[in-house]
Amino acid sequence: MNKNTKRRILSCLNTFVLFVVFVAIATPAFADFQSSIESILDAIKAVSVPIAIILLIFAGWQRMMGNNQIFIAALIGTIIVFGAPLIVDLISSVF
Repeated sequence: MNKNTKRRILSCLNTFVLFVVFVAIATPAFADFQSSIESILDAIKAVSVPIAIILLIFAGWQRMMGNNQIFIAALIGTIIVFGAPLIVDLISSVF
C-alpha cells in the first residue's frame, strides 16, 4: 500500500469512529448514566461495612488461634474494606 491509500483508510476510520461516538452519546441509554453510577456507589458503601466487621471478627479469631499470617491479612483486608466508602466518596467528589 502506498501513502495515499493508508491516509484514505485512516481518514475513513477516523470518520467512522467519530460517527460511532456521536451516535453513542445521542442514544437515550447514556442519559441516566449519572444516577446509575450513584446507585452503584451507594451499594458499595452499604455492603462494605458488614464485610469489614466480618473480616475483623475473622482476624480476631485467627489471632486467637495463633495464625499470625492470616491475622495480618484479615486485618489489612478490614482496613481496606473500612476505607472503601471513604475512597468511593473521594473518587466521586473528584469527578
